[in-house]
Amino acid sequence: MKITRVEAFQIETPRYYGKISGHVIVKIYVENGLVGLGEASDSRAANLSSLTKRYNQLLVGCDATRIVEINEMLRQENFGSTISNAHLVSAIDLALYDLNGKAQGVPAYMLLGGKVRDRIYCCYPIFGWQVQENFEQSASYLQRLVNLGHHLFRYYVSGNKELDDLFLTEMKSRYGEQIQLKQLDFSGRFTDWETALSYADDIRHHAPYHFEQPSRDLQVCVEFTKRVDYPVSLHIGSLPYGYQVIQQGACTIFNVACVASGPTYVRRLFALAEAAGLECLIGTDQESTLGTSAQVHVGVSMPNLNLPCDPMGPVLYTTSPAKKRIRAEGSYLYPPEGPGLGIELDEDKMKQMTIVSA
Repeated sequence: MKITRVEAFQIETPRYYGKISGHVIVKIYVENGLVGLGEASDSRAANLSSLTKRYNQLLVGCDATRIVEINEMLRQENFGSTISNAHLVSAIDLALYDLNGKAQGVPAYMLLGGKVRDRIYCCYPIFGWQVQENFEQSASYLQRLVNLGHHLFRYYVSGNKELDDLFLTEMKSRYGEQIQLKQLDFSGRFTDWETALSYADDIRHHAPYHFEQPSRDLQVCVEFTKRVDYPVSLHIGSLPYGYQVIQQGACTIFNVACVASGPTYVRRLFALAEAAGLECLIGTDQESTLGTSAQVHVGVSMPNLNLPCDPMGPVLYTTSPAKKRIRAEGSYLYPPEGPGLGIELDEDKMKQMTIVSA
C-alpha cells in the first residue's frame, strides 16, 4: 500500500467547562483507495499548509504497511511546528494503524496483539484553579459526572491545600460512594520535596490511588517517592527519560499516552516499565474521538496496564468530529469494534469544526 497523499485539518472542540481545544486531523490516502485517519490531540498548527507539505514530502511513496519503519523515520524529523514533534508523529502513527486495520478488516487492537481486557477504567478531571474561581460550579461538574453514570475523577491541586481539602471533603459529603478519587495531581508544581511531602501528608486522607507528577525536577521526584508510602506516577514520553527515571527511582508508575509518538512507540514504554517492575497507566484527557480510540485500543491490548487511566474525551468535550463517540459507561471506555480505529468522521460536523485545511 503506497501512500499517495496526506491531508490535514485544524478543528476545534469545546470542553464542557468552556475551554476550546484544537486538534489536527490527518488523512492518509493510499493506492487502493483506503484512507487512514489520525489525530494530533489538543494541538494547534500555526502554519498547517507547511506542515502538510512536509508530511507529503516525507510520506508519499512510502509503504503504509511498514508502520515501525515510518515511526522511526518520523521521530528523527524536526517539523519546526507549533505542535510538538511527538504529537505530529503520533497523528501519522494513529492513521497507519487505522489504515492497516481497515486493509485487514480488523480492529487496531488486533494489530497490537489482541485484547487482554475488554475495557479500560478512566476518570474525569477536576481542576483546582476552577475550584478557586467558582467552588459551586466545580461541584456541578461532579454532579454531571454522577448524572451521566460515571464516578471516577482525578483532582489537580490548586496550590491551596486548605481549599483542596475543603472541596474534596465537601464533595464526599454530598456524593458519598457515588464518586471515587483516582489521583491527586501535583502537575509538577513543587520545587522541593519537603513542601510536596507536606502538601501530600495534609490531603492524603482522601485516599487517592496515587500521587501524580510532584515536580518538574527529577531529583525532587526521587526524594518525594522515597518518602511517601503511596504510588507516584510521572509522565514518560521517551525511552531515554524512562531509563533515567528508573535508574534514579523517581516514580513507581509510568504515565504514558499515545501523544508520545503513537502506539508504536508507546508499546516500547510499556515494555520498559514491565522490565523494570513498574506499573503503568494511560494518561491525558486531551484527545478527541480518534485520539481516544487509539488510547483505548492500546489500553485493552497491553498486559501491564495496572491502574485506572485518564482519557475521558467522550465526557470532556461537548462535540466530536465522529459519527459515533467512544462508548463510555460507568467510568469505563470500550474500544470501537470496527476495522482500524473504528471511527468514521461525520463530514458535516468536520465542516463546522474545521477552521483551516491543507
